[in-house]
Amino acid sequence: MHVGLHYPGIGSQEKFQLVSHSDPDEFDPIAEILTTMEKLSDHLCPPDISDQIHSETCGGIVYRMRRALKHGDTQKFLDNLKTYNSIVRQCRKDGTFKRRIAGMLQIPFPLVEHILQQSYARTVALEVEGLKDYQAFSNEVYGELLPKFTSKIFRETNLGPDKVFIDLGSGTGNVVLHAALETGCESWGCEKMSKPALLAFRQRDEFLARCRMWGVSHGPVHLEHDTFLENRNIAEAMKRADVLLVNNFAFEPDLNQKLLDMFLDLKEGAIIVSLKPFVPKDHVITERNKESPVGRLRMVEREYFSREVSWTDSAGKYYIQTVDGSMLREYEERERRESERARKSEK
Repeated sequence: MHVGLHYPGIGSQEKFQLVSHSDPDEFDPIAEILTTMEKLSDHLCPPDISDQIHSETCGGIVYRMRRALKHGDTQKFLDNLKTYNSIVRQCRKDGTFKRRIAGMLQIPFPLVEHILQQSYARTVALEVEGLKDYQAFSNEVYGELLPKFTSKIFRETNLGPDKVFIDLGSGTGNVVLHAALETGCESWGCEKMSKPALLAFRQRDEFLARCRMWGVSHGPVHLEHDTFLENRNIAEAMKRADVLLVNNFAFEPDLNQKLLDMFLDLKEGAIIVSLKPFVPKDHVITERNKESPVGRLRMVEREYFSREVSWTDSAGKYYIQTVDGSMLREYEERERRESERARKSEK
């Protein structure tokens, strides 16, 4: 049996085949329908309409549909879905959704996460096994930062519509799309490996379609299939970048050093977020190392928590490094003063 679900942004329906799966990892169309209804109700509807669809106290359409499923009443499930679609069509027609979205300073994270999950489920999730074909403990190890973690990074770095974000080693594009949707920034990603890069392009296309369906806007999205060490578009974007993300958890030392050299092109105040530090512990600027890019980076250590990355359930560290030339300028000023004092003492 096929059913249709209406969305806030477009007139056509999304079609679903009502089948159930015993495997929890399989796509569940019924759960997708009900969750989509809940997100729309919670975040895009005024209270009176929200109570009709999904209310913790009054029940509503979603509650009746769940009861219908429990009791095997297919007709009641379909009748309530028809009522929901009618409400969505009317709200789209009278501008309710447009007004609600226009009044938002930012798309709520639960809705952002749902749109990202929808895009991922229809593209990357279908071929996720192919992402495991990598050389262990190499620069090409694949791992994902999860939305709860990346949303925290966006807040900590004040990423917004007037900013430029770059993910170096962007995999399937998850964080690039997330940044563009949640913050409205200009979002770039570069991925060397062919399989993740191909899925990133597919996921981007699905993401753009999903945003149209929901009637929400996003920042510009740019994806590159190349090594970020040599890509000209990335090199140009880095000159304007406000926030760089580098998941260098498994990068080899020589690649981290090459990245440091790239950071020389970053503007003052640019922020680099990484899973391994670029600044050695207890680093001090000296005459010997003052030309090193490390001397321009002011670092703060932070902690991520369980289930915020894909490769472990444990907590871990990440690092926020800000390009700050004042440290080198202060060192040079101290050296100048000491040199002057030395000259005066010789006279």
